[in-house]
Amino acid sequence: MKPNLPLAIQRWCAGILVLACLLWTPPIFAEPIGALAEREMRTLAVEFPGRMAGTDQERSAAAHLAARLTEFGYQPELEPFPARYSFHPMGASQAREHEAVSRNVVAERPGRSGRIIIVGAHYDTAVARSPAQAAAGIGGPELQGVDDNASGVGVVLELAARVAKKSPEHTIRFIAFGAEETGLLGARHTVSAMSAEERERVLLMINIDSILTGDRLYVHAGPATYAADAGHGGARDRVLALAADLGMVVATNPGLNPDYPAGTGCCSDHMAFDEAGIPVISMEATNWRLGDLDGYQQTEVSEAFPAGDTWHQAKLDRIEHLEAHLPGERLSERPAEVVRLLLAFLGEIAGVAH
Repeated sequence: MKPNLPLAIQRWCAGILVLACLLWTPPIFAEPIGALAEREMRTLAVEFPGRMAGTDQERSAAAHLAARLTEFGYQPELEPFPARYSFHPMGASQAREHEAVSRNVVAERPGRSGRIIIVGAHYDTAVARSPAQAAAGIGGPELQGVDDNASGVGVVLELAARVAKKSPEHTIRFIAFGAEETGLLGARHTVSAMSAEERERVLLMINIDSILTGDRLYVHAGPATYAADAGHGGARDRVLALAADLGMVVATNPGLNPDYPAGTGCCSDHMAFDEAGIPVISMEATNWRLGDLDGYQQTEVSEAFPAGDTWHQAKLDRIEHLEAHLPGERLSERPAEVVRLLLAFLGEIAGVAH
């Protein structure tokens, strides 16, 4: 027979039990912030190189991502869409047309309000679109795409894992987009499939693309929505403030090139949402003060980075090269920074306790 404890002690024990339940997290998070993101990044890059839109390798990568989300407790959906584009195989004299099917990988953590926050990153890799690109080793089956964009996908997966058991105020929809490199096809499919009513319910789209090679992290608003209403820069400004609170160095486009307005960024999946009037923020790592001041030069020109970037280059955007030539423990540190920052932001905007 159990001993009959005094009421005060019973209440104390009950309180300790409740506190323990509140503080408990699944065993997957016995590891530090960013560890899962880095691991997923490395797995996607090494085991699934050449994730070109509509290829068997892209399809295998999508199945892998869906399996990981299932392990986190989600019921992911693979959303197919047509992917048609021209590419130039190495050694071929003419470009070829490719008609295939790509897939978005979608998982949701339902909220209570009816409003939606989308967190996305593309998982495909580039294709060579000209003879010069093919000869230069752009795209192709050997491209690991670590920076662009296994790094962003790793962050999305860790964010999804960390909120899998939470009860957010707003629904958080995680999307790994296919076929970004061939015209933002996955993101455009997502937007076109939304009704006008569903678009209205989207509070914000958060895009993460290429967070390793660049000298510093940036967060931007969308050029179209920000031009229409400067209030749509509020999410960007809040992320910048949170970064400062967390001791992180994060900036936004300084606007040194008039073709790229200050505080905004372009050229990834968030543009499909921005053009549809959905507020966005995009996170990237580059250096907007180099080259043509357009964000395309990521770092100083050097022997390791002959053009100051690694975009789409099979010999450069790979684990061994980045580990050897990026400073410090960049492949560990950057994913951890972005996960920590976006967890704090989601805690505020989506009502996710952490």
